[in-house]
Amino acid sequence: MDPLFPLPPEKSSASSLAVLDSEERFRLLVESVRDYAIFLLDPDGRVTTWNAGAERIKGYHPEEIIGQHFSRFYPPEDVAQGKPDWELEVALQEGRIEDEGWRVRKDGTRFWANVIITAVRDAGGELKGFAKVTRDLTERRRAEAILRQQKEELVRTNADLETFSYSVSHDLRSPLRAIDGFAQALLEDHAPTLDSEAQRLLASIRDNAQRMGQLIDALLSFSRLGRKDPVKTLIDMTALAESVVAELRPGRGGKSANDRAAVHVRSLPGAPGDGTLVRQVLANLVSNAFKFSSSRSDPRIEIGGREEGAEILYWVKDNGTGFDMQYADRLFRVFSRLHRVEEFEGTGVGLALVQRIVQRHGGRVWGEGRPNEGATFFFTLPKT
Repeated sequence: MDPLFPLPPEKSSASSLAVLDSEERFRLLVESVRDYAIFLLDPDGRVTTWNAGAERIKGYHPEEIIGQHFSRFYPPEDVAQGKPDWELEVALQEGRIEDEGWRVRKDGTRFWANVIITAVRDAGGELKGFAKVTRDLTERRRAEAILRQQKEELVRTNADLETFSYSVSHDLRSPLRAIDGFAQALLEDHAPTLDSEAQRLLASIRDNAQRMGQLIDALLSFSRLGRKDPVKTLIDMTALAESVVAELRPGRGGKSANDRAAVHVRSLPGAPGDGTLVRQVLANLVSNAFKFSSSRSDPRIEIGGREEGAEILYWVKDNGTGFDMQYADRLFRVFSRLHRVEEFEGTGVGLALVQRIVQRHGGRVWGEGRPNEGATFFFTLPKT
């Protein structure tokens, strides 16, 4: 207030009372905070105030600590290196300092603290002391340590899986090829001396060896996918869908179920994504549509898509055998099948691959169906 125009005594008194009331409320606020230790130091680093949070975190009652140097909150090794005085010097020169490190409670136990020390000056710039705010981050640090440990374990597990994949790829394929080759040799070279049952058993051995090889290939593909980051470009989804359909039709003059199916590819909106991976999604879904509608006299398949908010929705619909929705949660599990191998061929990995690819793109995937009335599989890709 300009001293040339002093307030009348009654107004000056009222203003002073308001300031005192404000200071009292602020003091009560600071003293009642329990999650932070908030206190003041004099210019030499001795404690001059002590709030409830400081008592809870550090364990000292006010009468035990006021007037004591704040260095007693630091581990002996930090005190020996002069860290408390160094922090005050930095706060004095730069206005404040923030630090994280170990601090010591009254009972000698240590806690991980975030500390901010701020130099406090009056209107004339004279140093009056320091304000110190301490937060106990021990639980957060413990949680971070657990997360780091879990991450390290995950890295080790992934390395073990990679070793396992290599072993599967090389060590199991060789004996499988040998089993299939020897069975084929017996069938080709000794068929006249084998009765029909023996030939049937050898054919079954070959079928199972080849199926095991397909399962290994599918499992390896599923494993590798978890380590591959999508390389995104703008995909022409209509052209991609038409290419997948053309590739899956064997082109034998309409003799196969795939050639008999009527396939309608709508105009599909483009989407950003990894073209190679999204092709696998469509290939698996369209292949399933061909397979599960093959028993129909008029198999029909529709591939469509539309924009919905921040996503682009795609679907592959067929009029095949469908499925019971009560088993929908099993659709995308590895090696989980809703139909017997004798009914429909497959490894039980295709839809799991679809789900993993879509999720790695930030999208969603699900299926809807009814027994003997067909099925529709939906997946979304983000617009950006």
